[in-house]
Amino acid sequence: MPTGYCTVDDVRRTLQETGFTGALGEDSNQAVVNKIASQTPWLRSKTSRHWYEPGGVTGDTQDLVPTAPRTHGPEEGDIPSTPHPQHSTLFDADRGRYPLRMVGPYTRIRLDKHYVDTLTKLEVRDAGGSYTDWIADSTKQEGEDYRLYVEPGTTSSPSYIDLRVSSLPALRHYDGAVRVTYDYGAEGLSRTIREAVAMRTAAELLAPDDEANLGIPENANLQTIETKVQALERQAEEKLEPYL
Repeated sequence: MPTGYCTVDDVRRTLQETGFTGALGEDSNQAVVNKIASQTPWLRSKTSRHWYEPGGVTGDTQDLVPTAPRTHGPEEGDIPSTPHPQHSTLFDADRGRYPLRMVGPYTRIRLDKHYVDTLTKLEVRDAGGSYTDWIADSTKQEGEDYRLYVEPGTTSSPSYIDLRVSSLPALRHYDGAVRVTYDYGAEGLSRTIREAVAMRTAAELLAPDDEANLGIPENANLQTIETKVQALERQAEEKLEPYL
């Protein structure tokens, strides 16, 4: 099912504001849906974010807007480490590296996605090369051996995993020592994001070289169209700037 961060009506309103509605009738809905959905991979990649509305969005008759968090992973991460032992009276020359304490007794790993909601797997490599899921391991406790931290904020909100250094296995190196699977997403799709996606979609529909050209009326001035497309792209970029 196509997924997008604005509605068909959002795109129609944007096109109406430009003065180019062309042949954008009810029979063109699927083409507009496809254009909206084509923005989704780009937006998720550029912002590392996902937004959803649990109750849906009024007027979203195509059910484009997501209604739940999104699952990501497994994502591989490095445990920050140092060649110097910390808070230890013994130095094991064979160890090579030591986990780096960053937040009290914890080391911290930044996750790729923002607004992480729930950890579903937290796999940590041992000295033998095997991975143990700390979430499923009864000897590991959330809030004690590991914890999720999401920085407060509406546009930033990066997410982190904190691992208690004393709970980690002794490894010669900590590269790729963690694999995490999680659900992420911010509840509530802001008007800013909806407008930015609608503008990028409208710009594509108006582009003279686009195969649809659904927003362009007959005998429209090509130079005027190109100016409108550039303006829409610039405005969309300005709205998205805090998230990029």
